[in-house]
Amino acid sequence: MRALLLAASVAALVGLGDAQAVEFHKDGMTAKEVQSWLTDSGYKAEMAKDTDGDSYLKSASDGVSFDVHLYDCKKDRCASMQFIAGFDLDEKLELAKVNTWNEGKRYVDCFLDDEGDPWFTYDANVSPGGSREALDDDFAVWLSFVPDMKELAGWK
Repeated sequence: MRALLLAASVAALVGLGDAQAVEFHKDGMTAKEVQSWLTDSGYKAEMAKDTDGDSYLKSASDGVSFDVHLYDCKKDRCASMQFIAGFDLDEKLELAKVNTWNEGKRYVDCFLDDEGDPWFTYDANVSPGGSREALDDDFAVWLSFVPDMKELAGWK
């Protein structure tokens, strides 16, 4: 009986290796596809337009609003995206704190706007060879930094 269970377990594990990653179109994703991906992942995804008329998405996690801007677009498909979150602070953040952040962190960068407010960015490529699994992983990295962003900005 144990041998039969072991054989069934091994067969199940081998079967898992046959699963293929859900690959995106070779030219990337449309804004609507990004919107669907975000909502399927359990996040709000409000479509918006920037001052140039380009589409982007508005979302949030753990009380922090962020945008998803699309880049490297050919027609309606975009090869990359950028997650960006800004904090409007009453007092300017010190450049030394931002420099310390950038020296000690990988993946998410911070910069100060003209008013001394911190902005955080993370870039993800979805073409060529992008997949749902890779994008989910990139998004998990972005989300893992939200508590650190809040801490640097002094948000509780």
